[in-house]
Amino acid sequence: MTPPPLVARGAAPTTNADLRARLAELVTLAAANDIDGFVAKFIPRDLEGGDDEAHFRQSLKDDDARWRLLGEEIARVDAGGANVKAISGDHVTRCEFRFEMPGEIDRSGCAIDREVEFMNYAAPGEDADWRATG
Repeated sequence: MTPPPLVARGAAPTTNADLRARLAELVTLAAANDIDGFVAKFIPRDLEGGDDEAHFRQSLKDDDARWRLLGEEIARVDAGGANVKAISGDHVTRCEFRFEMPGEIDRSGCAIDREVEFMNYAAPGEDADWRATG
């Protein structure tokens, strides 16, 4: 079964418009199958240009299922709804989301919860730069 196309919705459960915009941008990059663009906007700044960035990028290129799942997870957070919650953070410098993993139910019929944390890496005077943390 082919998963539905990824569509940016900009409805993540946060009051921060810049974070919502970044999540929508990541969904758009995933929908376009732009792994390089996605990784450049997703990884923490301290990993830019290093071996960890290269390894992460290559791992997504080598594993279609992992890449697709990551895109679906970010799309789920971006879409908001009952299965996504902002669980901590001030929504100015950081925000953590908990959501049900797309398409995954364990043997007991329970959904598998996942978490992703985003941090605004912008220095004072810079535009917001929301990225996933380590």
